[in-house]
Amino acid sequence: MTAGKREGDTAPDAPPAPYATDGTDFRGAVRYQYGVAVKRFLMYFPVFLLLWVQIFVTRIGYLLPVAIIGMVGALMTLFLFVGRMQLVRKCSRVFRTYPLEFRTPVEKIGREGSSTLYLRLGGQGDSPFTQRAKGILRGGWPPGITDGVWFAGDEPFGGAIIVPGSGELLFLQPRDWAAVDEDRANAGPERTEKAGRAGIKRPARR
Repeated sequence: MTAGKREGDTAPDAPPAPYATDGTDFRGAVRYQYGVAVKRFLMYFPVFLLLWVQIFVTRIGYLLPVAIIGMVGALMTLFLFVGRMQLVRKCSRVFRTYPLEFRTPVEKIGREGSSTLYLRLGGQGDSPFTQRAKGILRGGWPPGITDGVWFAGDEPFGGAIIVPGSGELLFLQPRDWAAVDEDRANAGPERTEKAGRAGIKRPARR
């Protein structure tokens, strides 16, 4: 899918983030994303869990479909929660290793599903690397992302970004990891060691 304004390509406008999104407060962004992930988990998981375990308490056969819904819902909620927490942790590790720099414009290349975006960062002579960006809390393109983002990382390895305004975090790694093997090989020991500290030396599992 190519970039362009299509139905569903852009997420609904989000209210301003309750922390600075000008590249000065990545810790606030990380804390907030952790908190929202936990709140969403606690909102849904206990409900699905109750629907699941009630069959073992009541032993009423016709409630089996409800129990199945609860089991599936509980497992999906747990899966989403673990994935979100891992992404926030990955972003935090990148932010603690690399300084944030503003990159503009951001080119939309395409998207896959609701949480995987493909983009290219502008600035610094415009990047040749197409990045796979994994969103954490919202689907679609964050509002205003094409105007620029705060980026931390090393593009042949990946990194993380904060979107000004909405404050959304996205974790990045090259779309075609093997295609930039030579760039990483030529990065030198210092950059490679730094990428290792940031957790982006190897491709993340999708």
